[in-house]
Amino acid sequence: MIAKDDVRTVEKALKANNFTVRYVDKAADAVPLILDLIPTDASLEMAGSMSVVQMGLQDTLRKRGNPGFEFPKPGDPPTRKDVLLVSTNAVTLDGKLVNLDGMGNRVASMVYGVKKVILLVGRNKIVRDLDEAMERIKKVIAPYHAKNLGLKTPCAFTGECSDCDSPQRICNVTTILWKKPPLMAFTILLVDEDLGLGWDPDWPQERIEKIQETYRTEIRKFLATLPPPPYEQK
Repeated sequence: MIAKDDVRTVEKALKANNFTVRYVDKAADAVPLILDLIPTDASLEMAGSMSVVQMGLQDTLRKRGNPGFEFPKPGDPPTRKDVLLVSTNAVTLDGKLVNLDGMGNRVASMVYGVKKVILLVGRNKIVRDLDEAMERIKKVIAPYHAKNLGLKTPCAFTGECSDCDSPQRICNVTTILWKKPPLMAFTILLVDEDLGLGWDPDWPQERIEKIQETYRTEIRKFLATLPPPPYEQK
């Protein structure tokens, strides 16, 4: 199990990998920091991040007037936003950011193109190394996410990735950020609370169930605000 000291270990490792990092004890403490980082007229890409939704940032930014909440439709040309505000699937103790994506819009924007990347990382996203990161993604995050999206992928039924050929597959692009991309303005808010989707199966069941319940509540509300996503359109 990841200890409290490991959050500080990750903070130091991310800084050593050239990322700007702000540590906060509580998610609520990160909100004003994030709002200060985002100009009021900046267009946003959030790629369905439950960490962002869980903190109420989507509603706050929409009410503030920031544009860019439209979900991409099949055939839409890629668009570049001013700010990417998302989370990561996993962060290793030595400060590597690991992500598996379906369409690629989230991970592509982390690497190049937007003016600023802001990453919300809860303590539950911390893993020991790259092997554990991929195991967490394939055995916890992707299957649970697919199930709650109502997809018909094998992992949604079995609870584990089978490297499927499903047209609804949500894990098509893998990225590892070993260091900060040199041309990107990249700020990480490291939060000493659980945020978004992700857990270790060996954690106490009460903690896992709390993460799951919060996720289910937020994703239902989030999906209700969107038009049918690409995997539901005919």
